[in-house]
Amino acid sequence: MGTDDLEGLPPPPSGTRALRQVRAAQLRAKALRWAIGKSALGTVFLIGALTYALAPQRQSGSSLLWMAFLLVLSTLNVGLGLRTFSRVRRRAARYWPVATALWGILATALVRILVER
Repeated sequence: MGTDDLEGLPPPPSGTRALRQVRAAQLRAKALRWAIGKSALGTVFLIGALTYALAPQRQSGSSLLWMAFLLVLSTLNVGLGLRTFSRVRRRAARYWPVATALWGILATALVRILVER
């Protein structure tokens, strides 16, 4: 049985500590997969924004709007992924907002450099 079907499983008996630990490990693995997916989706959105920045008509208003929208989606998804990573690993919980802000600032700077060239 895969860990994707955790919602259909009944809760373990309350007196069994080992089963609770297994269930907790399964939930952590599921959360980590979700965080990896969100981070990958954020990277895909950044690649989309970079594609618009390298397009021949990158100065048009609609291209600029799409780039901004994709940058916001990229930063949001990477932030959600980093938050989940920090909660699952219980490390550096106060650093994920800083890392998300740095992602957004660096992504915006990269797109701006590419648009202005």
